[in-house]
Amino acid sequence: MPDAHVTALRGTIVSFTGDPFLVDPANSFVHEPDGLIVCRNGLIEAVGPYGRVRASLPVDVPVTDYSGCILSAGFIDTHVHYVQTEMIASPGKHLLQWVNDYIYPAEEAFADEAHARAVAKVFCDTLIRNGTTTACIYCAVYPQSVDALFEEALKRNLRLVAGKCMMDRNVPEALRDTAQSGYDQSKALIDKWHGKGRLLYAITPRWAGSSTPAQLEAAGALWREYPDLILQTHIAESRDEVAFATSLFPERKDLLDIYDHYGLVKRRTMLGHCVWFSDSEFARAHERDASIAHCPTSNLFLGSGLFRLRVAKDEKRPIHVGLGTDIGAGTIFSLLRRSTTPTRSRR
Repeated sequence: MPDAHVTALRGTIVSFTGDPFLVDPANSFVHEPDGLIVCRNGLIEAVGPYGRVRASLPVDVPVTDYSGCILSAGFIDTHVHYVQTEMIASPGKHLLQWVNDYIYPAEEAFADEAHARAVAKVFCDTLIRNGTTTACIYCAVYPQSVDALFEEALKRNLRLVAGKCMMDRNVPEALRDTAQSGYDQSKALIDKWHGKGRLLYAITPRWAGSSTPAQLEAAGALWREYPDLILQTHIAESRDEVAFATSLFPERKDLLDIYDHYGLVKRRTMLGHCVWFSDSEFARAHERDASIAHCPTSNLFLGSGLFRLRVAKDEKRPIHVGLGTDIGAGTIFSLLRRSTTPTRSRR
């Protein structure tokens, strides 16, 4: 194509080929100390050693030299709240009190479409600045918060998976929907945004404690209508959350069973946190081919506990696990720079 736009980037290339928990870590990635990546019209066309790939390019194609820097695919944040951007690292509370005191008041502001657009712009720019090009995102309960985020993502060609939170109990009145309105609003957003550009929709019952059985049933019905969607939720983040949620569903044998009962645990389920999962819950997550979003900075910052990563990656029944920043309990947007010091002990 004579009008094709070709770019070439030189640097240290790192790409990943396997799960280092399941294969020899030395065989789980490819390292090219002096490599070249060639893109044509925004799509990668060639990757390899600099000398070989450069020889195949026309001499008039300029090479941008990032020697001494690492070139890799964009990072994937598997769990982040754009509507908590302004509350990042608000201190001094355990999970449930922290959400009530800081997060719910902040999310009420997203009823204002202008506010949602302003925060969405900052959020998307900050993702890119930290190398994140794909993310699973929780919006507010308000549909306009989803519209604002997806509109900004389209401008930047980001790959975002996002959805409005479904919450019909145990949250402030201003943040409540109903089982029916949560279903109707989610369905309208799916029809508007899912598959547009690089955008995907996520059915998003926030957590078992903020949804009635009727709402979880509605979420399951919605997923049966649109089986190619993602479903994301919070589960077993803190001991207080586990105790409260299971008290609302005494007929279920454990926390994961609440979601499983409504058909919400299967492939394309993204379970946030899972810090206090039992061995049997890990086993069922594997059986259902669900995935886990592990948010280490958030877990430490709120003193929620330590996720048992090696148990989740048991080679006899491994679970897909991705990293999440969990802004705003997480303290930084970067998936490379992680906090390692908890603010309080696990117990």
